[in-house]
Amino acid sequence: MSFRHLLTFLGVLLVVLGLIEGGWFSIAVWLGCDFLVLGVAHGRGSHRVFGKRADGTLPLWGWLLFFPLLIYTTLVWHLIRLFSREAARSSVTEQLVVGRRLLAFELAGDFDNFIDLTAEFSEPSSIRCSPCYRSFPILDGAAPTPEALHAAVTALRPGRTFIHCAQGHGRTGLFALAVLLSSGVARSVEDGLRMLSAVRPGIRLSREQRRCIQIYAQNVG
Repeated sequence: MSFRHLLTFLGVLLVVLGLIEGGWFSIAVWLGCDFLVLGVAHGRGSHRVFGKRADGTLPLWGWLLFFPLLIYTTLVWHLIRLFSREAARSSVTEQLVVGRRLLAFELAGDFDNFIDLTAEFSEPSSIRCSPCYRSFPILDGAAPTPEALHAAVTALRPGRTFIHCAQGHGRTGLFALAVLLSSGVARSVEDGLRMLSAVRPGIRLSREQRRCIQIYAQNVG
């Protein structure tokens, strides 16, 4: 089952549950509608469905529309952060670091590029105010067009780069692979994946992400 179909199924299930049970369960209708909208966004490649701005913030309308979903996502993210044994950051090369979304106090070291791939989170103010910060929203489990990915990679400044999504796995792996391929550090997609999984074993690409990077690799080659 694709991510889009899974979100749609969950959305319908929650809406039906909320309508049948009523009372406090009515909040499930709101959450279910959020899942349905997100499923449509995945199908259309609408990575800015949450309205994330270039400065790394979410607008008020995004919070109002997706409030239950954003609260759920934030709670899950913090639980994983607290109980996961995975490092917040992993160095692939001297110039490339990958990881999960960082809290303000977790940022260490100087970077020339700080790439935020999350579409569903606002970035801590102390991070997004840095001149090296760049927002390139991608929906969880999804991929941009190879052309958009290429444009984002070629816009990077020379120097040290940190790339993150929510947990530092799918979206991060996709973007980091594109960087490794463009720089010539990795000679193939599989070569790059081996480099990334060696330092961050949780990195896995969805079917859509793998398809995107394969096309990207052909174009770079």
